[in-house]
Amino acid sequence: MSHSHDIHTAPPTRPRRVVVAGGGIASMELLLALRHLAGNELDVTVIAPDRRFVVRALRVAEPFAAGHSDVGELAALIREQGATLLPTTVASVDADTREVTCADGRVVPYDRLVLAPGARVRAPFSQAVTFGLGDPLALNGILADLEQGYTDTVAFVVPEGVVWSLPLYELALLTADQVRSMGREVSLLFYTPEPGALAVFGPEAGAAVAELFDRAGIELHTGSPVAVAKRQVQLLDSAEIVPAERIVTLPILEGPRLLGVPADTGGFIPVDSYGRVLGLEAVYAVGDATDIAIKQGGIACQQADVVAAGIAHDAGAEVDVEPLRPVLRGRLLTGAVDRFVRRDLQGPHGTQSQEPLWWPPMKVVGRHLGPWLAARRVMPVDQTTAPVPGEGLSVEAPIGPLRNRSASVLGLDPFGPMRD
Repeated sequence: MSHSHDIHTAPPTRPRRVVVAGGGIASMELLLALRHLAGNELDVTVIAPDRRFVVRALRVAEPFAAGHSDVGELAALIREQGATLLPTTVASVDADTREVTCADGRVVPYDRLVLAPGARVRAPFSQAVTFGLGDPLALNGILADLEQGYTDTVAFVVPEGVVWSLPLYELALLTADQVRSMGREVSLLFYTPEPGALAVFGPEAGAAVAELFDRAGIELHTGSPVAVAKRQVQLLDSAEIVPAERIVTLPILEGPRLLGVPADTGGFIPVDSYGRVLGLEAVYAVGDATDIAIKQGGIACQQADVVAAGIAHDAGAEVDVEPLRPVLRGRLLTGAVDRFVRRDLQGPHGTQSQEPLWWPPMKVVGRHLGPWLAARRVMPVDQTTAPVPGEGLSVEAPIGPLRNRSASVLGLDPFGPMRD
């Protein structure tokens, strides 16, 4: 049994007031974990401006009528967990007085603060549709143009600096599946600076994705950083110009840069392996706002579980507190093919399976969030009742600690030292 008392020693006064900044995946996993570990012993306040709780990973399915991302009213879902929602945002943190100041002027005291505001997003190219920035149904215009013959070429471009590229692979495959049902011959191109398809998962996943792309008729170009102009893609390593009537990309992420909270050069919050913010007492951070390189819901949930254990332990619960040992799991929606791949990045090879590698086989995998979402039938394509192959490629890879270095996933040392 590992309580890690030398690292996580309970203070003389047990914490009761927990404030959580943000209303996304990491926050919900944290609430569910705290309720499980500490019952009703904690007074939890969530500060978030959102009206609805949304699983962003499922937004890729919406233009294709293959799933929905809206789970329900955020305030009601938070109340179910015995917490309270303040519909505003955190403007600044005063770690000395243990108070946060909200955008509406309210000052909220805390014993423990968990920052989960997410990342800021911006478009990498002005001449492209940036999926994940604005209305996900904006892609419907491209699908309509493909169907009606106004567009014959679509390029999908992974920008430099984007580590979690899986959603763009999904969009390309789902678009190809839709085009196939239209009976049209079109050109679908995919460009990524990654050395291989879905490089963060290793060569086995890359080979599987390349096979799916080949079957779907998508032209895959890896190791290809590009510049985007109007109706064209320029390959930076060869200066070749490729015509592309429509271009789809992913947003670039930037840190939240909260007043009173340390940040790295990208604005992200530096944390140790227990989720504690460096230099601040009683303050944690989880999710996309932190300086861990892979911005992905499953990793955010694992961070939230570590933090929840630490807070519950300090509050007197008999809970083991272990550092983050992240495992990367991804389910790639394809519209047609079912395949499951696992890879331990400590070894050179992975394995593939026709069966789900976790249950329930959710798009976002969280110890508490997964079953909670499954109970609400928030699941892509008929995966709610039995462990049978679904519509997608699932990948699982235990990973070492990743700092915010995009180069780490592109072949350089991906496992910097984790801060204890």
